[in-house]
Amino acid sequence: MNMPRQLDIDRDYHMRLLVDRVPSMLAYWDRELRCRFANRAYERWFGVDPDALIGSSIRDLLGPELFAMNKPYMDAALRGEEQVFERIVPGPNGVRRHSLANYIPDRVDGQVLGFLVQVTEITKLRQTEDALQREQALRQQIEQHSRELDALLRERGDMLDVMAHEVRQPLNNASAALQSASLALKDLSGAAAAQRVARAQTVLGQVLASLDNTLAVAALLAHPQGVQRLDSDIDMLLAVALADMPAEQRDRVRVERATRTRTASMDLALMRLALRNLLSNALKFSPAGSPVTVRLSDLDDPLALVIEVEDEGGGIDAGLLPHLFERGASGAQAQDSRSLGLGLYIVRRVMELHGGRVELARNTEHGVTMRLVLEQSGDD
Repeated sequence: MNMPRQLDIDRDYHMRLLVDRVPSMLAYWDRELRCRFANRAYERWFGVDPDALIGSSIRDLLGPELFAMNKPYMDAALRGEEQVFERIVPGPNGVRRHSLANYIPDRVDGQVLGFLVQVTEITKLRQTEDALQREQALRQQIEQHSRELDALLRERGDMLDVMAHEVRQPLNNASAALQSASLALKDLSGAAAAQRVARAQTVLGQVLASLDNTLAVAALLAHPQGVQRLDSDIDMLLAVALADMPAEQRDRVRVERATRTRTASMDLALMRLALRNLLSNALKFSPAGSPVTVRLSDLDDPLALVIEVEDEGGGIDAGLLPHLFERGASGAQAQDSRSLGLGLYIVRRVMELHGGRVELARNTEHGVTMRLVLEQSGDD
């Protein structure tokens, strides 16, 4: 006769044992948001005796800030809408637990009398997800670096191919000019022979310039790192760039100063390469004997040295303008090319490595002005 009662006692015991042993918080809150039941997990999560929670307000348990964040979910549950959401729950000793909360409405005869609460800790799960996301981001970064490295290696190979292509014809021209000079020494006057030798020297100078440009791209400019800048004499930069021009063309270049600045922070070798390419283009693509002007000025905001190279040529074809500073673009996209396909690309890369820029400041049928802006920071 006592068997059914004993079974009920055992069932209640085991039911309470079960709900008190599970790590998730289990509770029941009525329409007035007062506790009617709470398991032992509340002691671990909030440091309170679950028996003392009976009859207390959920506002007192959560505190004003957490209560305000959870209140919209409570209101929805009391309207009969089950709620599932994530929340960081603060606990004793500064513990912060990532949690997944579930509010389940208690409907009786069509009325919601309260709601059941189940809150499960997912801290380890979130930590694992964060670790996986960091690993994925690192993998993507490595893959991106790998793609960039492959691109740089391909670019270096392209540059070596360009060198072989662009140097071959000038070398042939130099060989022919020297052979002609040799014959002239026998058959013509000394003046005529000297003229042919000078021509051969000019061709060889073109070869050296082409080699310098190509090797600069292959060995340095294909790399994204910056350059080591030193305080350098601006007049020295002008002098070495001008010395790179053919001797018979140097008198065409005149310098105008609109600044008293004497030094600037730069990589002198690379800036020489950039200025040399602009001067070479200006001399080549403007009428013989016409002046080429190098104008120096400065900016205050941002602090920068400005170098302009101005010629009196016929201007740059409009079809070339969108690709003016791209490697090899001029040779493929304009019959009347202003560069060998590397010069303006190198100028752009040199200025990028310096944190500066190159601009087409003027392009008319009466001439072109290219502008270099070399920014100077207070740390330089």
